[in-house]
Amino acid sequence: MRIGLVQLNPVVGDIIGNTERLQTAIAQFDAEIILTPEMSICGYPPRDLLCNNDFVRACEQAVLQIACTCPDKLVVLGHPRIDASTGRVRNSASVIYGGEIIEVSDKQLLPSYDVFDEKRYFETGQKICTFTIDETKIGIAICEDFWQGNDADVAPTYDINPVQQLVEEGCKIILSPSASPFVTSKHSSHLQYALQVAQENNVIIAMCNQVGGNDDLVFDGGSFVVSSNGLLGELPLFDTGLITVDLNTVPVEPTLLPSEQEQWKALVLGTKDYVQKTGHSKVILGISGGIDSALVATIAVAALGADSVQGVLMPSRYSSRGSIEDAERLARNLGVCTDTLPIEHLHSAFERTFSDGCHNPTSLAEENVQARIRGLLLMALTNSDGSLLLATGNKSELAVGYSTLYGDMNGAVSVIGDVYKTDVWALSNWVNQNYETCGFSSAPIPENSIAKQPSAELRPDQCDQDSLPEYDELDSVLRLHIDHELGIEDLKDALPVSPERITKIVRMVDIAQFKREQASVIFKTSPRTFGRGRRMPIVMKRSWVNVRETL
Repeated sequence: MRIGLVQLNPVVGDIIGNTERLQTAIAQFDAEIILTPEMSICGYPPRDLLCNNDFVRACEQAVLQIACTCPDKLVVLGHPRIDASTGRVRNSASVIYGGEIIEVSDKQLLPSYDVFDEKRYFETGQKICTFTIDETKIGIAICEDFWQGNDADVAPTYDINPVQQLVEEGCKIILSPSASPFVTSKHSSHLQYALQVAQENNVIIAMCNQVGGNDDLVFDGGSFVVSSNGLLGELPLFDTGLITVDLNTVPVEPTLLPSEQEQWKALVLGTKDYVQKTGHSKVILGISGGIDSALVATIAVAALGADSVQGVLMPSRYSSRGSIEDAERLARNLGVCTDTLPIEHLHSAFERTFSDGCHNPTSLAEENVQARIRGLLLMALTNSDGSLLLATGNKSELAVGYSTLYGDMNGAVSVIGDVYKTDVWALSNWVNQNYETCGFSSAPIPENSIAKQPSAELRPDQCDQDSLPEYDELDSVLRLHIDHELGIEDLKDALPVSPERITKIVRMVDIAQFKREQASVIFKTSPRTFGRGRRMPIVMKRSWVNVRETL
């Protein structure tokens, strides 16, 4: 038996375009079974489009259209559907053959943790779905029905196990249409888990995952077929592709990427798809000579090409000559055009206006106004030419509020908003060391941008550590607190950091929530990402008794 995998990059809501791409791909296969990703008809996640019955009906019609145009193919298509008996929407996969739907699988486990909110939209499927080909029983486990939250720290423990139900029903092949968002190193754990399930139950597993960027989520593809003997075939990470896997083939070694390369490819793909799928062709960003803007500019050029990226230098009275030279060197390395818009005139005008009103700005207000002048100029430029503004802040800054609302936080999308500062350095070094892999003829990021002490340069002799702990220490706390939900007491046990410092850092995270609520869309690359993945209250107080002390 041969199984075909269709790893496509859908546009959410583009039912007509997605259907055409699926028809073209399906026509190329000579396989007994053709598997597509979860929600392949409409793209994942469709979010509140699912509240529109016309949208769901159009998806159902598209399934019938493909069935009629590919009558000699057995295809598993992912789509939403309205259940005839309940009138509720379900997350489904239809098996089509001979011009009609022969079976329908409804997802039973609906994730509603992290970035997922499926219980908001879908009714729970009530039973497993199986069908038979040449006396071989085949079952379907849609995404979470197969993964069961084993790839996420915050997932619940489910009361049912659809995979075990399929095995007990006698299925020898399990098909898993998936739309699993990228998190660094997640593909490796997916592959290991699938191999474990295949070996323990002596079954073949075919998983077809969506690829491409949709809003804040990046899907890495990496579809595969495994048996109890090993990996039988796979599709590339972060790219579209088709493959036919003969189930009698000899197992092969998996293609696994270093974590830095995974993260790089995810950010490049997310940037490319966000810009192109929103109908834009150009981006603008401020480049300061610092490492954050240097990395974002490099990602943008890799995603869109140098001609589509505009850098803007906005020196102030506090900008060092070295920073200006680093920004100019970056632009030359990347081949991007730049504008230079000094902010001194606007800064002085602000000071005069404040003074005329008998106001004396604090040092913080004086610093922030410079960032907001830069944000104003950048937004004006995007309005002038229809480009998108890229925000350049990192996750460490967003976590503790070391960022300015309506200033450096401005942007349509935050490219590295889920990358801690220490990872920004690591990724930048990796890019320079692997510049050919990244598509450059030489190391693109100026070495001085990586090596120098980070500074916002909003006052004389300023450096980040005037206001923050050293980034190694800061990020060690933030990773455990944000990505793995450790509270203050657990952090004190886990880290060689003073209790006072831990408490202060967590407090900084809490009081910066109102800023993050107004932040740009952030590409998800870690277990917990600011935005939909971490829904914390703005008005809150950490006032509860340590349970361990009362037991």
